[in-house]
This record gives sequence, C-alpha cells and structure tokens, in this order.
Amino acid sequence: MAISHRAFLALLLPAWSLSWSCAQENAEEIAPGVVYHKIHVPERPWRIHLVEVDLPRSWAAGIRVRTAKQEQARKTSSLAAGALAAINGDFLFPGAASQPAGLYIESGNLIRLPQRRSAFAITAAGQPLIAVFKMELGLLTAEGEHLPIAGFNREPALGELAVFNDRAQVQGDSLQAATGFLLQGLGHTSIANDTISVWVQQVRWQAWPLALQHDQWLLAAGAEYEAIERIALGDTVQLFCRLSPAHAKLMEAIGGGPRILRDGEVSIEVEQERLSRSFADKRHPRTAVGYSQDEQVLFLLAVDGRQPGYSVGMSLLELAEFMGTRLAEFSRAKVNAYQGLNLDGGGSTTMVVSEQVVNKPSDPTGERPVVNALLVVANSWDEELP
Repeated sequence: MAISHRAFLALLLPAWSLSWSCAQENAEEIAPGVVYHKIHVPERPWRIHLVEVDLPRSWAAGIRVRTAKQEQARKTSSLAAGALAAINGDFLFPGAASQPAGLYIESGNLIRLPQRRSAFAITAAGQPLIAVFKMELGLLTAEGEHLPIAGFNREPALGELAVFNDRAQVQGDSLQAATGFLLQGLGHTSIANDTISVWVQQVRWQAWPLALQHDQWLLAAGAEYEAIERIALGDTVQLFCRLSPAHAKLMEAIGGGPRILRDGEVSIEVEQERLSRSFADKRHPRTAVGYSQDEQVLFLLAVDGRQPGYSVGMSLLELAEFMGTRLAEFSRAKVNAYQGLNLDGGGSTTMVVSEQVVNKPSDPTGERPVVNALLVVANSWDEELP
C-alpha cells in the first residue's frame, strides 16, 4: 500500500527528535544580513552548510543575489571569486560542454530558455521566486504588428524567426539563415520579462559571422518565413519576452530540479519534472535553495555526502523535511523554508564562503567544474546594482 510523504514523515519524527538533540552548530555573520551556519548531526552523520540571507537587511546594505557562468565549465570557487558566498547551480545539459539544462538569466540578460523543470529567480526588486517558467518571445513591428519568435540563440527553421544575443554560440561562429536583421538597442538592454526598443541597423543574407555587442541582437528568418517584408532597414521595433508566472522583471534565474517544497509542504516533484525516483530516494550530496513564507529570508544549502563516518548525504525527502521543518532551529530568523528547489548535487555540491570552499566535495579529485553558480555579492563586486 502506498504511503504519503506526510504519513512517512510522521513515522520518522520520533527518531529525528532524538537525533537532533545532539546536533552541533557554528554560526558566523559574514556581511550585514548574511550568516553562514555549519551544522553537524552526528547520528546520521550529516554535515550541512547553510547560508542565510535576510533579504531586506542585506539589500539595504547593497548586497545582491546574482548568477555566474563562463563559456566553459568552471569550479564554483572560480565562478564565485570576490563573492561573499556561493553554491553550485544547475545541471549540465546532456552533450554540451557548458550549457545549463534549464532557464538561465544573468544580470537581466536572457541566456537559456526555460525548460520543463523548476528554476529559481530573483526579480529586480529582490523578490525570490521558484516556478516552472514558460516564455513567449516576439517582435512588434514599426506598424505595431506582433511577430512570434520561435527560436532563441539557435538557427531558425524554414518558416521561423529566431533571435540571438551576444551570448549566443553557433557552430563555427557563423550563422546560416536566409535573412538577418542586425538590431541596435535604444536604451536599456534586458528583455527578461520586459520590452525594449531596437533599431534595424543592417540587413544580411545567407551566412555571416555572429559577432554581437551587449546592446545588439540578430533577428534571423528562415527561407520560407512569409512576413519578412514587414521588417525594414531603419525601422524602430520592439523586442519582448514574457515569462510566466512572473509579474516583475527578472534579474537573475538559475535552473534546477525537482521542486521539493511547495507552500510549506514536502512536494518531491520528480515525475512532473522527468527525473528518476532513484535519484530522489538515494542519499547523495545535495545542493538546494529555498526561502521563507514571507519571502524575506533566503536559504542556500550544501549537504556533504558519499563519505561514510563523515557525512552520508540526504535523500530528497530528508532534504525537504530538514528545510521545511528544521531550519528554524538554526536560522537567525527562526523560520523554515516555505518553498524549496533542489539543484545539481553529487560531486558538484560545493559551497564557497569568503572565497573558501567550506564543505567537503565528494569526488576524490576535489571540487568539480560546474555549469553555473548562485552567488551572494556585495556592491563592490558589481557596480551596476538596480
């Protein structure tokens, strides 16, 4: 007979209550509103590393949550150079050297489209959000006609439009498309849940090098695209990106999966996000992000694992239960996570605090290169704070 997560947790609670009486913790405030907790539960054994961010207090001090990525996979400690704290981020897209599996937005720049798994995002006002995002891309012509854009940073099919930004990578750095329009930005450049004005600066045909500046885009049309005459040299047009669910401009987003906490309840959504049950049920090193019910406190977690006698790791059920019911015992805010998302784990699990790796990565060779990272940074690290 199947047993619900809630019922299963109820069976576990007596044993958990006994073991947590022996838990040990060290806490250090590393910046205004940013606290690093080092937690040891001897009976499991578990070594848990937690960064707690008081979002309003840290925001007032000029501290922000950012994402970071390089063209090639890097160690988390390399991506986090100069940051207050960081954890590894998304899974690697299969067969790609440095492509994240899910949604990726960096400093308002859309880099990777949302997929069928949950992602963590931060709005321009500093509000956290976990969701499976959907997105609509499009162009408004000079006459106000809406033209859907089907592709992002990929070559268009015969009857499609596709758009490229300065982070696009194509084979041989040369784009193949029937017609291309070089678009020059007029003002701000972020299109993540926003609309921007651009000027059609140049028209190109067949093949050309893909070399774009930060404030430029390339709109490419397939050979059978029928509305090509509605875009002309010299036009001022609008590019837009609509992400849902989101009611505000997103500054940062990083993919993961599966969601493990939904509205304060354990919700291990492996089937919905097309992940294996064994991935969820076995104990592994884990990395996760979550936030409180009032959206005022952000939690970054790294749980060491695959090291008998030191730390055995957690199943996703154990991770969700700890985040949803036990964080209040350690956090300065005395609150638990209300929403939670699992990130890439295993040998990738890494936490960096004050430019030092504070956990113990499980690979014999040490820290593993990862595709991206989630950072907590001071204003001196990034001069263009919103």
